[in-house]
Amino acid sequence: MATDAVTLIMNDHRIMEQLFDRLRAGAGDRQLLLDEIAARLTAHSHAEEQRVYPSLPAEMAHHGADEHHEAERMLHDLQRMGPDDESFSTRLDDFIATVGHHIEDEETSVLPALRDAVDPARLVELGAAFEQVRLEELAVAGISVS
Repeated sequence: MATDAVTLIMNDHRIMEQLFDRLRAGAGDRQLLLDEIAARLTAHSHAEEQRVYPSLPAEMAHHGADEHHEAERMLHDLQRMGPDDESFSTRLDDFIATVGHHIEDEETSVLPALRDAVDPARLVELGAAFEQVRLEELAVAGISVS
């Protein structure tokens, strides 16, 4: 199993996309899915900001953090309104598009820049630090990870 920061972050992105697909499809309890997305998004964002972003150029780190905060604000709005609200689908689409933009930005510029800036051993160290924060925050939120 890969343990470098780039791979772990990208794996987390794929999990989020799967949760978005389930939420859009109306599969399962949509409020529970929103809650899981909130826990995972928060854990991912905090882990990146605390452990990975300090290894990036300041402008890139600030931009990523700003995108995290915008996505979290949008998600909190969705949670407050709930899946039965008439504007939920439109706001959900906006939220997913915002996170999708962030994922694309990270995977096409931020993560390649990180890979170029640090050696492979440091990427593994960053991965371990990222994963530690992420798993601790998920545990607090009651999300078990196998």
